[in-house]
Amino acid sequence: MNTKFFKLTLCVFLSLSIMLLSGCDQIRGLVATDEIVVPADTDTMTTLKVGVIRPYPLYFSFGEGAELALAEINHAGGILGMPVEFVYREELTKDVVQSATELIEDESVVALLGPLFSSHAVKVGPIATIPVLLGATGANVTETGDFLFLVASSNALQAKLMAQFAVNELEAKTAAMIWQNKDVYSEGFVKAFDANFQELGGEIVAKEVYEAGDMMFDTQLAAIQAANPDVLFLASFPPENPRIMKQARDMGIESVFIGSDGMDDPLMFEVLEDNTPLENTYYCTNFDPDNAVFISAYETIFENPANGIAASGYDAMKILAIAIEAAGSTDPMAIRDAIAAITNYDGATSISHFDENRHPVKSVGVFQIANGQVQPYKVVGTETVFEISGVE
Repeated sequence: MNTKFFKLTLCVFLSLSIMLLSGCDQIRGLVATDEIVVPADTDTMTTLKVGVIRPYPLYFSFGEGAELALAEINHAGGILGMPVEFVYREELTKDVVQSATELIEDESVVALLGPLFSSHAVKVGPIATIPVLLGATGANVTETGDFLFLVASSNALQAKLMAQFAVNELEAKTAAMIWQNKDVYSEGFVKAFDANFQELGGEIVAKEVYEAGDMMFDTQLAAIQAANPDVLFLASFPPENPRIMKQARDMGIESVFIGSDGMDDPLMFEVLEDNTPLENTYYCTNFDPDNAVFISAYETIFENPANGIAASGYDAMKILAIAIEAAGSTDPMAIRDAIAAITNYDGATSISHFDENRHPVKSVGVFQIANGQVQPYKVVGTETVFEISGVE
């Protein structure tokens, strides 16, 4: 038996058992105890292989979320009566197409989970001949291949909702933007934010780019400081994001920082010695803070805070399992059509359905960094902004 799989499934079983005995009724919906089946030795059974292109060190929780879903699925008897096994490749820019090709052609996986970066996903799209459930959120990614699905809300939708949030909630009249040059995700995000912010009556007063790996942002921030925007929108990733924010505060820029789900990673808090510059930052992500079932299971097993990236990995594997069972087949087209037909999915997050672009229709959570912690602030829907139940 695969040792890693055995340890994780055993940990899931024991952790959930403890929580059940302690009276956490919500956990009962995660893995029904009467459905748990300890899988037989995978060396003597037909195994369903799924490829995982996992990022590291950024956004490693995508793979952990997928592993949690895998353990639950195998506890319940697998898919079509077969245990499921992950075949991993690391998400590396120069090797991402080769990795996807190896998984599809040499490993004969039935589907891919990942990649997470949109700049990588657009390279995988043209060679994908099996379903690909992405951690990526670039709105144009699914245009590169008919088998690609977004699991989290697209960057275009997130940008629209963050523009709405900035105007309606923060009462912003002006905004500046800074993003990573030539990055598919970042460029799509700022383009959509720009259009939607202006449509709502706002004015974009500065647009600045930087190169991946930059340490100093004096020139860009000087232009932003001169424009004096109400909000500074960062469509980029750590470690650059925290450095930009610190240097902005050091220069006296008082704009409210708002951002994308690129901020949804623990590395945001590991770059600076003092994270005070991050205070009162708002960003959106694919996460439901009221989902105690998923959060409890994830945090018990991995001993890290759950986030939107972990939720995407979890949902990707769960959606794939639902689709294969519905199709009753491992035929790629049958699985693809079954994913597209899924409605009212309820997992780590909830998805109403997939639209014609194979994007999920769902709400987006807005989170705030306050007192050195990430905490839920709002849920932003496609037309309205409303407070999360129980959050002041």
